[in-house]
Amino acid sequence: MFFKTCLMEVAGFLFCFGTSAQVLDIDEKNPVVENGFEYGYVIKNEQVKSAKGEEYSRYEITVQITNKSNCTKIYADKKAVLSFDAPNLLATFHCRNANGKRFTSKSSSIKARDFYIIIKKKTEEKETTESVKAGYIFRNGEILRDNIILLVPKGEKPQIQCIPNNLTELQ
Repeated sequence: MFFKTCLMEVAGFLFCFGTSAQVLDIDEKNPVVENGFEYGYVIKNEQVKSAKGEEYSRYEITVQITNKSNCTKIYADKKAVLSFDAPNLLATFHCRNANGKRFTSKSSSIKARDFYIIIKKKTEEKETTESVKAGYIFRNGEILRDNIILLVPKGEKPQIQCIPNNLTELQ
């Protein structure tokens, strides 16, 4: 009974978590600004490729997030709630019409960079300094990018969606 109750609570949490995420539709020439971050992508290359007798449009794109909030964001180094969560995940970009064939992508994730501070430690004999991870950082004006390759049906453009992740900021 305990296992069944726990399973129901986890399923409820996942349902609430999954349905509360905001999804942004993004066009190549029109990035979306949300909470001080600009989410967008650029097509770097377009080709037509054949795979098993079918032709597909192959796109090399760069997805990116720009911090336009006028302040540097520092996030807490919290343990992930679920094993597949990344504690520094800023956003996931997903192509709705990508097929993932021939080892191509369907999505990409962009993460904040690690943030370290220098601390001093005193022991009985001496004082030492060491670098300690304090969390994650996304500087004002910084652009974080990822390059991906997509296969979509021939003649179609990639249909990109972005799901921003609200990280806990240090106060």
